[in-house]
Amino acid sequence: MPLVQHTLLFIHTDGLYRFTVELKDSSAGLLAAIFIGVAPGYISRSVAGSYDNEAIAIFLLMFTFYAWIKALKQGSAFFGTVAAVFYFYMVAAWGGYAFITNMIPLHALTLILMGRFSNRLYVAYSSWYAIGTLASMQVPFVGFQPVRTSEHMAALGVFGLLQLVAFADLVRAHVPGKQFQTLMRTSVVTIGVLGFAAFVGLTFAGWIAPWTGRFYSLWDTGYAKK
Repeated sequence: MPLVQHTLLFIHTDGLYRFTVELKDSSAGLLAAIFIGVAPGYISRSVAGSYDNEAIAIFLLMFTFYAWIKALKQGSAFFGTVAAVFYFYMVAAWGGYAFITNMIPLHALTLILMGRFSNRLYVAYSSWYAIGTLASMQVPFVGFQPVRTSEHMAALGVFGLLQLVAFADLVRAHVPGKQFQTLMRTSVVTIGVLGFAAFVGLTFAGWIAPWTGRFYSLWDTGYAKK
C-alpha cells in the first residue's frame, strides 16, 4: 500500500509541476508540486487511503490543462488531441469533468475578447473540442449531454464563435475595411441574438437541461453547503 500511495503522489505532483512549468518556470512548478503534496483535501481523497474518484481525476485534470497549454503555444493538433484523450479519460473517471468543459472555453473566450485570436488558438480548441466531445459521448452516463445540457453550452458556443472569428479573418482579406466593420457588427449582433434566443427557447422546451448543482459550486464555493 505505501508503494501505491507514493506512486499516486508522484503522478499528481508531476502533473501539476509540468503544467506550472508551461505557465511560468521550474521554480514555480516545484512550489506548486509542494503545495499539492501537502493539501489536506487532496491527501484525504488519494494517498491517505480513501482513494475516491479524485485520486486519478486530479492528475487527469491537470494533464489535460498541460496538454491544452502546449497545444495553444504550438498551435498543435497533436497536443489538442492529447488534451482530448485525457479529457475523455477524465469524463469516464469523475463527474467533475464539467470543470474542464467550462474552464478551457472560458480561457479561449478571454483570449478572443483580448484580441489575441490566432490560428494556434483555432487549431488547439477545435481539435480538443471536436475529438473530446465525440469521445465523451461514448461514456454511457454522458451520452448526448454535450448537446443537451446547459453545462456544455459554453464549450459549444465558443466552438461556434471560433468558426465565426476565423471566417471573419478570411473575409477581412477580401472586403474593404469600412464595409467589413459594418458587416462584422451586423453579423455579430444578429448571430448573438439568434443564438441566445435559441438557447432560451430550447431550455424552456426541455431540450436543454438547466444548470446543475456542480456547476453552481464552481462559481460559488459555499453552494455545496446548501
